[in-house]
Amino acid sequence: MKKKITIIGAAVVFFLGAFYADAQEIILIKNGTIVPVVGKVITNGSLLIKDGIIAKIGTSFKAPKEAKIIDAKGMYIYPGMIGPLTAVGVTGYPGAGSDTDEIGVSTPHMDSYDAVNPEDECIEVTRIDGVTTVLTVSGTRSAINGKAVALNLAGNLAEDMVIKRDVVQIFNTGARARNGYPSTLSGVNSLIKDKLNQAKLYAEKKKKKAESPKDFKCDLEMEALTQVLSRKVPALFITSDEVTIRNALHIIEEYNLKGIIFATIGILKFAEKLAAKNIPVIWAGTTTMPQRWEAVDKYYHTAAVLAKKGVLFAFNESGRPGSRNVRRQPVPASLSVAYGLSEEEAIKALTINPAKMLGIDNQVGSLEKGKTANVVICTKSLVQLSSKIHTVIINGKIIPKTSVQTRLRDKFKKIVQERKK
Repeated sequence: MKKKITIIGAAVVFFLGAFYADAQEIILIKNGTIVPVVGKVITNGSLLIKDGIIAKIGTSFKAPKEAKIIDAKGMYIYPGMIGPLTAVGVTGYPGAGSDTDEIGVSTPHMDSYDAVNPEDECIEVTRIDGVTTVLTVSGTRSAINGKAVALNLAGNLAEDMVIKRDVVQIFNTGARARNGYPSTLSGVNSLIKDKLNQAKLYAEKKKKKAESPKDFKCDLEMEALTQVLSRKVPALFITSDEVTIRNALHIIEEYNLKGIIFATIGILKFAEKLAAKNIPVIWAGTTTMPQRWEAVDKYYHTAAVLAKKGVLFAFNESGRPGSRNVRRQPVPASLSVAYGLSEEEAIKALTINPAKMLGIDNQVGSLEKGKTANVVICTKSLVQLSSKIHTVIINGKIIPKTSVQTRLRDKFKKIVQERKK
């Protein structure tokens, strides 16, 4: 009996010790060019990380004796990039299928968090290229989809990864059904408005529940939409052209929603209105092919125009909502800089801008004391495509630079080398 107790006690001490050591990890990054995004660039700067939080940022301060030192001389230090509207984390491990789209024209009560899989191979692939945070969705193709969840791309359990749940409610004003209702844009618009009107009535009934509780029945679909009507949850509208943008803006105005627009084309006509109404944009059309009558570089200029007009915008690299390929976020930023966007604004559109529009800027998106230590160290500027990722830190922990892609590369490299012998 005593032996059993001793073994159990030793195990408890071991695991508690491991947890304590992990929680107390201290990292000092020194001698690098720190780009905090919300403040001035710090040359030859230092950044101290303790317990997963940025504890100190500045120049010329000594590290605690137990700190792990990263010498970033000649390199640049940025906050981790944020990938908005992705499927990273809900696509499953090989053979497990995916949870990227639900059947049904209206499923606002669906929660992406319920499908988060920490073993998703896309997580490692995405984060080693400097994207440390994503907005993950489990559906974008229906007129009214579920809610999105913001995740840091590190953690053994889903709850370890979550920054914020119910970040936005996903609508799609271009979601025409092939073999059913709604099959036209007018039908999509009518469906969304009808559901919002039903939610208004539901909210009124809910207020009167105390008077006649027997007449009130809880409806999960309506519960979700009332959160949108009360502006507690922003409404993110996926658009595909000028008409669907216009319809989205009409719905936002008519119901006084806290709106966000995801756009690939047609956004420039509405730039001044978006700025005046403080409606942010996820700009996913930088690499979209222009129409035959459009200038070949039209979409390369779009980000610069949005910035000039005062629109809060973020980049989405894939051009497709709910994509897993978000690791190359700097690509649209780099192209936009080449066509008139300032480097400062480009970096904001990769970091603090998406954090602001998603309501998580108090935790991520910039390098500030007290914020979550999501840090990326690069050999060059973040928006230079020749830049290499040196180190990625998420929640104050250094992330291994491995993924299914690097493992396959190493495997076949070894096979080729053996065959050459």
